[in-house]
Formats: sequence, C-alpha cells, structure tokens
Amino acid sequence: MRNIIIAITFVCFFLTFATETEGQVRKRTTTTKTTKSTKEKVAKDETNFLDKGYAEIKFGNLGFFNGLSLSSKLNVGYKFHDRFSAGGGFKLFFNQYVVPNAPDPSLLDIGGFIHGRAKITKEIYFQGEYAFMKYEYYDQGVKLSQSANSPLLGLGYMSGTDKWRFGIEILYITSERARDIQNSIVEYWFGASYNF
Repeated sequence: MRNIIIAITFVCFFLTFATETEGQVRKRTTTTKTTKSTKEKVAKDETNFLDKGYAEIKFGNLGFFNGLSLSSKLNVGYKFHDRFSAGGGFKLFFNQYVVPNAPDPSLLDIGGFIHGRAKITKEIYFQGEYAFMKYEYYDQGVKLSQSANSPLLGLGYMSGTDKWRFGIEILYITSERARDIQNSIVEYWFGASYNF
C-alpha cells in the first residue's frame, strides 16, 4: 500500500510538473514569436528608411577657353513622399586662368547647401537651394576670400528606370552679389542619382 501511495504521488507530481513545464514553454514560444515579429517589423522599418534616401554626384559649369573651369556637387537627401524630398550637400568650383607671360592663377570656391525638391513628373523636378559659399578671388595680385549665401531656383531632369538615373539640372542664382562673384547667372549640372 505504501508503494502504491508513493507511485500515485510520483505520477501526480510528474503530471503537475509536466503541465507547468508545457505552460512555460507555450509562453516562451509566444514571447519568441512576438520578438521575431517585432524584429521583422524593425527590419522592415529600417529598410523603408533606407529606401527613402538618395545620393547624387554631379559635374558642371565647364569652361575651356582662356583657362579651365570645373565644378562638382555631392548631395544626399530623404524622400518624405513620392513627390517631395529634402537634403543637403557640398559644392566645389575650381577655376584656373591663363595670364600671358605670368603664372596662371587658380581659385577654389567651396561650400555647402540645403535643398528641397518637388517632382513635377517622374522625370522632371523643381529644386530650390540655399548655398553657403566661400569664394576666392584676386585683388591686385593678392588672393583673398569672401563668403556669400544665396538662394537658387531651377529645374532638373533625370532619366532611367533602375536605381541609377542620369540627367541634367539648371539653377538660377537669385543673388546679384553671388552672380557677380561667380561671374555666372546660372549653374548647370550633369550627373547621376541613386534611388531618385
């Protein structure tokens, strides 16, 4: 009789322990599923964030007569909507002038900018920029520099169907002071855009 009571107690104890263990395993499984779905959701959100970003590299404002003029522009941005985006970047202008019977002087203008963009169609867009530039210039043979901030407004066109697109952008320099320093009315750029 004593052995039967011990056996019944052992079976009851085993069944209680097994039921408790199964309940804990179920809770862990549910928690694990929740954690997996949360991780998947976070990964999806990160992917969406990265898919909304874009990067561009452009070259322009070329000149080959009485010297050499080259410029480049690098910018990144974020698409808030399929049609609206904003970002910022850097500009670099290099100019070398031909001076007969003397060393040829060169100037390096550098600065940054912020921009906003609105797509009119899938290829054509309107862009507004605000540039913060530091310009070099010569005054009586001495190289000096001055800063000038100016808004720019213009249109662009990007062609292509893949992640990489190629196109042109023309921006009107609205500040007369910046136009005088830059000796130009517009900036024009040719380049590539990733995830336009």
